[in-house]
Amino acid sequence: MIKPKPKRWKGGASDDELKMVQGKSKCYVLASGGIYELDAEAAKLKRVDMNYNFDRSLSKEFNEMFYETWANLDENYYDPNFHGVDWVKMRQKYEAYLPYLKSRGSLRILLNDMLGELNSSHQGFSSYGDEEKLFYSAKTMATGILFDDDAPYKVKTIVHNSPADKGEKDIKPGDILYAVDGEKVDETLNADFYFSRPTLPDEVSLTFKRGGEMVEVKIHPESPAALKSQLYDEWIAGNQREVDEKTGKRVAYIQMKDMGGEALEKFMIKMGSEAYNRDGLILDLRYNTGGNVHDQVLRFLSQKPYLNWKYRDGKITSQPNFYPAGKPIVLLVNEQTLSDGEMTSAGFQALKLGEIVGTETYRWIIFTSSKTMVDGSTCRMPSWGCYKLNGDDIEKTGVTPDIIVNNTIADRTAGKDPQLEKAIEEVMKQMK
Repeated sequence: MIKPKPKRWKGGASDDELKMVQGKSKCYVLASGGIYELDAEAAKLKRVDMNYNFDRSLSKEFNEMFYETWANLDENYYDPNFHGVDWVKMRQKYEAYLPYLKSRGSLRILLNDMLGELNSSHQGFSSYGDEEKLFYSAKTMATGILFDDDAPYKVKTIVHNSPADKGEKDIKPGDILYAVDGEKVDETLNADFYFSRPTLPDEVSLTFKRGGEMVEVKIHPESPAALKSQLYDEWIAGNQREVDEKTGKRVAYIQMKDMGGEALEKFMIKMGSEAYNRDGLILDLRYNTGGNVHDQVLRFLSQKPYLNWKYRDGKITSQPNFYPAGKPIVLLVNEQTLSDGEMTSAGFQALKLGEIVGTETYRWIIFTSSKTMVDGSTCRMPSWGCYKLNGDDIEKTGVTPDIIVNNTIADRTAGKDPQLEKAIEEVMKQMK
């Protein structure tokens, strides 16, 4: 069967693409991304021009955004005393620079400088215009290969689960990088020179010298952010091994990277699998970047045994079946535990769920919303303060551990973790 050729209206749209819309007094046709006025008698479409040119005053727009941002903070900032800052005086100080703004970038700097006078967390002004887009940019290719500090082209190790950590990838510690995509490397240059490109390629070819032979390996590179996450996972896995070895698998180890939904789900899974069968728990909130699941975590950890039950000649078991607070718990924090990680730590301490080991937390905890400006720019609203029951503002005081232990740069370089060692010591002592 031959399909008849669609009739074409005068105006360029074919009838199999038409959508009719009845207006108040006229009919319109939507076709091929355009709007047309229909003249049915003449079987003709007249395109409706949707373009409109107008003048835009960036000066007036920047002024409006400046005062709107100031007013939003004036009405919503969590501390009515503005951390001791005269907020009206700050407006007067910074509005003097408004006539000299020439770009959106300058406005962003001005507003963030003014917001910075409050000396608080969870705030900032974000605005990006087309004029700020970079014409030239570069991407770093992460492969998962870590090179030796003293010999920058010598393979030191391969990061677990990285692109280089695949069964078919023949890369070994001690291999010397010889060429990248066929270009022989110059060992007098920084190795990063060969792993920077305008865009992230789908594949890169690496040639290594191994003894007297050459080995070529093709790798699909990833972003530095993906590699950072894999290195974080390696650190967690190393801590898990240390806790298992030093406690004979009697103590569970759980590390939460943040206080988001995915981290909460992983926490619950590990609590219901590993921690359920062990005699103690180390919860590690070091480097935790926050979120908003503190209440779920603390409620779960607070469960205590309240009675026992058993089936006739069976073994007595407790109710509830799972009672974390009925066993020793040690919480680990450090100077990079922030936001909802600090809420969780403060709640843990207030509920007396166990000892806290590490260093004072970051003092970075205000809950926020966001306001959108006239041009789509946004300003964070640090509106909900967080306070201990004694009235302490956690944004100002943070959480002080029961046992202070510092991890120094020398410790990290040597692969030591005194904080984790102290946590193991404490939980084992409580288990006795």
